[in-house]
Amino acid sequence: MKDLCFWSIGVGKHAFMLQALVDSYRAVGMKEDFHVFCDKEINGAITHPIRQFTEFEEKTYFFKFTFLQSFMKQLDYRYFVFLDADNYFIRPLPDILHLMEKSPIHSFLESDCAKPSPRKFWHDHLISEYVEMMRQCGVTGEKVYNVNSGFFIVKREAIDIVCELAKDFWEHCCRKGYIFKEEPALAYATHMLCEDPEKHLLHLYPNIWCTDWTGEYAGRLPDGRDWIFMDYLHGEFYLVNPAIVHAFKSKEALIAAAMKSNPSKKINKKYE
Repeated sequence: MKDLCFWSIGVGKHAFMLQALVDSYRAVGMKEDFHVFCDKEINGAITHPIRQFTEFEEKTYFFKFTFLQSFMKQLDYRYFVFLDADNYFIRPLPDILHLMEKSPIHSFLESDCAKPSPRKFWHDHLISEYVEMMRQCGVTGEKVYNVNSGFFIVKREAIDIVCELAKDFWEHCCRKGYIFKEEPALAYATHMLCEDPEKHLLHLYPNIWCTDWTGEYAGRLPDGRDWIFMDYLHGEFYLVNPAIVHAFKSKEALIAAAMKSNPSKKINKKYE
């Protein structure tokens, strides 16, 4: 059994972003297996053909948990590293299994939602409502964090419990009239399963991964320079230079990069 693999999902235009991600992954010398679920063949990756998502999956992004539980756990790896299709590698990663900190899941915890903030909403709901839902479902720590689900790691043996916790939290919120996407559910599973959530804070790892939500690289590919990351809720900032940039404001640049490196790429008929 191998230690880890990377995996991602992308259909339609996201397939081209996925190709740019895998191209960048291989370009910096990453050697681990990269599995993708896609409606196109992705060069440099092991492609598992899929069609479009259901309406529920598309609206909630719950396909991440569905594919993790239904397909990834059948593969022969100890750890599964998920990346959104709009990530981009600047340099090879150091050993990332230390991020687990004796826990079966890692996601980067960002902002303390229990702390007063100028922003009042996250995922179109009051942040105070998110905190209340977390409390109702058993999160007892003083601090309650949000996450970005563009990067997370799950240990093989924990896949079922991670997915079931995420589903339970999502369903609890639905019964209370709150329709969240996948990120609050991922945050809930992380809080419930991590031995010490404080060891999973984003600002502790400025060299690993970060989301470019302020548009440092908007419309272009990340180039490896230091940049200032600003905390979404509280406006605190710190210097980062991550090996992987979640470049979700560079989608068109990612697509263009994929088309340039793979000019003949067409939709494979067997994946339509």
